[in-house]
Amino acid sequence: MGVDFGDFDHDGLLDITVSNFAEQVDNLYHNDGPNKGFVEMGWSSKMGQPVFPYVKWGTGLVDFDNDGWLDLFVASGHVYPQVDTIANNSSRYRQPMFLFRNKGDRVFEDISAAAGVAALPLACRRGAAFGDIRNDGNMDILLLNVGEPPSLLIQDASNTRHRATFRLVGTKSNRAAIAARITISSGGMTQFDEVHGGSSYLSQNDLRVHFGLGESKMMEAVTIRWPNGNIEELKNVAADEIYTITEGQGITETKPYQLPVAK
Repeated sequence: MGVDFGDFDHDGLLDITVSNFAEQVDNLYHNDGPNKGFVEMGWSSKMGQPVFPYVKWGTGLVDFDNDGWLDLFVASGHVYPQVDTIANNSSRYRQPMFLFRNKGDRVFEDISAAAGVAALPLACRRGAAFGDIRNDGNMDILLLNVGEPPSLLIQDASNTRHRATFRLVGTKSNRAAIAARITISSGGMTQFDEVHGGSSYLSQNDLRVHFGLGESKMMEAVTIRWPNGNIEELKNVAADEIYTITEGQGITETKPYQLPVAK
């Protein structure tokens, strides 16, 4: 169904999450490194059990709380509306969505209720795309619903954790910088992400790359590997900004986040 990629445990290797059909565990493939392959951790990571009964589609490894650890979102919805006519059938056409917090120990905690997504109306969902709609440094979710208007979930959570967003502009590489990789070092933590052309289930995320930085106010190093293989490195880059980096020119624009006005 849906697929996404990310280093969910900070070992410097790209892991894979795959959403599956009803009564199948969603897969979380941990990358054990060269010559070792992948180890399936959907069940042991505790993210597979809550979603098991449902038909899963759009999914994403995204740092929603800006603590530096990739969290996990899963959308669901059945294929056949007729399932609602079957007596005593536990599987319905309209189904819930799930949000899991990465605890940092290769275990995910189901926070769907605490985050408010469990209280939202059930729907038959397919695609899920992720991005910072309000430019406030909090990641939001756009959902495609079958037979209904799409849903836009704006994150209103307020936290003091730091974050940074990078917009890459290619000159010698493709202009959208598809396949570029950004690696940051901040507060003793190393993270990386890539600019993807397509993700989740038939969806396209915000092309800007977002990092949660936790309590760190500075990134000691930011390294960009452009699609053509060229590498640029920046030193001592402040947190809490939206940076445009143009290939071969370094930072060409800096914008502060548009933080919501306190009510």
